[in-house]
Amino acid sequence: MDISYYGATREVTGSCCLLRVGEHQLLVDCGLIQGNPQHEEQNRDPFPFKPSEIDAVVLTHAHLDHSGRLPLLVNQGFKGPIHTHRATADLCRIMLEDAGYLNEKDVAWENRKRQRQAKQLVSPLYTQKAACLAHQQFRSLEYGKSRKILPGITLTLRDAGHILGSAIAQLDLKEGTQRCRLVFSGDLGHAGAPILRDPEPVRKADLVAMESTYGNRLHRPWEDTWREMGEVLSHAHSARGNVLIPAFAVGRTQELLYVFKQHYEEWGLGQWRIFLDSPMAIKATRVYQKHGRVYDSRAREILEKIGDPFDMPNVTMSRHSTQSMEINKMDSGAIVIAGSGMCTGGRIIHHLKHNAW
Repeated sequence: MDISYYGATREVTGSCCLLRVGEHQLLVDCGLIQGNPQHEEQNRDPFPFKPSEIDAVVLTHAHLDHSGRLPLLVNQGFKGPIHTHRATADLCRIMLEDAGYLNEKDVAWENRKRQRQAKQLVSPLYTQKAACLAHQQFRSLEYGKSRKILPGITLTLRDAGHILGSAIAQLDLKEGTQRCRLVFSGDLGHAGAPILRDPEPVRKADLVAMESTYGNRLHRPWEDTWREMGEVLSHAHSARGNVLIPAFAVGRTQELLYVFKQHYEEWGLGQWRIFLDSPMAIKATRVYQKHGRVYDSRAREILEKIGDPFDMPNVTMSRHSTQSMEINKMDSGAIVIAGSGMCTGGRIIHHLKHNAW
């Protein structure tokens, strides 16, 4: 047995780990390297293994720093199954196709400039079609159900509580007389977070590979965050302004909508117009609505009693760019939730320019 780490070591993106058991090779995650243009250019480097020799992939969750190079892996010869949670498969259909679309759009823009400068044209990292082809190789699992995915390798997914469908991958290995259990945490959720269950403990393992992004600090209590959010909304309403919230399309956006609905009266949200200004976040919210069985007990109770935990009467789903531009005509009374979560691109940039210039 042998493990090689090819990403997310001394950095927080590009998660990729190769496990060899006997004659078989298994990849855990195959994520995009994200950051500045120099970092992202590394995604075009050859894989440090032959994709055609990989027998299967285990995917912990849908975020692109864990899933984003799967179409590239398939393009370069990988033909095996991609094992993941059912909700992750649904989210990846959206996220990988969106990534392919953006790749094509960015390259088309770049090539227009290159044509004018008589420079060599470039190709997208992968296309929407490549993303669709990769999705055909997904194989869905539920939490707690064990599956033998290769000779000598049994996979069990445990709830990681990070985003919908996120999983801790428990791999029970057998090679000759040797037995061991490897546990890959994926990204772990924050205990007490809205909607999802807390990460599920794994009681026994021989080796654990665990994310440590926030391993050197303590998060403040959730109650402090909700109190601050209520104060921000109260201040903005008194000042007759708008509120802009950069948010990741998958995970953070759904948490915000859920919390807004729970505090609708307390925070006076009926006085606002709330815009979800992200086509991908709108699609991802539909996936969240579909998979209520993986919610925590509180969210399931809300779902059973009052229905959709994300729906409010004054929420506008802004799908098209023309709708997004209309929002910028409002100088007060708007709450805008838009990507990107880190303000590195997307529609939030335009809202910032119009509101905080």
